[in-house]
Amino acid sequence: MDTARNSACQRYRARWLFPGLRAPLENATIDVEQGRIVAIAPQSDAPARNLGNVAVIPGLVNAHAHLEFSNLPAPIEPRLPFTAWLTALIAHRRANPAERATAIDRGSCECVQAGTTVVGEIATAGWQPALVPQPGLQVVAFHEALGLSPDRKPEQLRLARAHVERAAAKDTAAFVWGLSPHAPYTVHPELFHGLVDLAAEYAAPLAMHLAETQSELELLDQGTGEFVAFLRDLGVWQPNAIDRGSRPLDYLAGLARLPRVLVIHANYLADDEINYLAGRENFSVVYCPRTHAGFGHTPHRWREMQDRGVRVALGTDGRGSNPDLSLWNELLFLRRQFPQVEPSRLLRMGTLAGAEALGLARDTGDLTPGKSADLAVVGLPDSGGRDPYTLLFASENRIVATMRAGRWLAGPPCEPAAGVQP
Repeated sequence: MDTARNSACQRYRARWLFPGLRAPLENATIDVEQGRIVAIAPQSDAPARNLGNVAVIPGLVNAHAHLEFSNLPAPIEPRLPFTAWLTALIAHRRANPAERATAIDRGSCECVQAGTTVVGEIATAGWQPALVPQPGLQVVAFHEALGLSPDRKPEQLRLARAHVERAAAKDTAAFVWGLSPHAPYTVHPELFHGLVDLAAEYAAPLAMHLAETQSELELLDQGTGEFVAFLRDLGVWQPNAIDRGSRPLDYLAGLARLPRVLVIHANYLADDEINYLAGRENFSVVYCPRTHAGFGHTPHRWREMQDRGVRVALGTDGRGSNPDLSLWNELLFLRRQFPQVEPSRLLRMGTLAGAEALGLARDTGDLTPGKSADLAVVGLPDSGGRDPYTLLFASENRIVATMRAGRWLAGPPCEPAAGVQP
């Protein structure tokens, strides 16, 4: 691993450089000093470290992950009914508590190897910053709160407050502290509103699983369906906890005053709910493409959401529902499934949109002088024409190096070389 000193300027050359906010640059150089991007030069012949036949892109942003399940070798099957999958996932967590630290370490390293520099992590009970290797990922840690009984509200709010108060700690610069009322079927309305108040008090980002399944909508509307038996089996069912006739829109309205809200999955939002999100800069939908496909959900409306002015970022979910934690593989999947979509639009979903969703866009998400030197290096095919996006999204391409804040966390792909790229 290369640990380039941040005190000296480092100049790198690539066949293609994708700044993110402007067109790709051929045979370009990027200068990094003290962990920041200081310059980008197209068609430069200045001496530089030649990274070779690669594309340099902004570091990928995985806006939603569950790293604690990274020790699973394959997604849990069967996926349906959804509550059976949830039951198996909970059983795995309870049966393997000692493996949690190893799983989070493994998942963090897997993200880095796949070009991710920022991750939105759902931090369950007992999560600690020391579980994530440093230096490494920038982490937005969303404390997960659960409790359908009103009696759980005081303790859950105490734990949530302790989590967001960590923002003042000097030894946690690589972390942002957020909150996550898990889902409508696991959080009593009083606890939900208490967490919203806390997020507003601390200006903390908030993430919530919402409109993930049709059975969730049935529970909210009618108080029936598979979730009733699931919650009874867990011993937490509260028949009067959720008002009949509730909808995801009720939760969106309750979240509207917060500075940053991540609506996780959003697989079954109705037209008026999408319209409610349209143009609200504080809201983002986080779409997990391969997880969505694995559960056989109806087609996600992410393109329609974007067309209406809703920000859509990408996540991997966890290895309980996804074969890996590679956001790059999510992008390749989308490119195969939606070849008609502008590839620049896809790249933005995996980079700047995620940074905006997490409140980090001032510092990362694109390659702009002044921002953190967070980037991923993609190996390119030897042939494939001259179109940069065709080259970038070739199905065989893989991430070969990852840099965050000017430090190579994986790679770099070649030895130093002076002169002009051949």
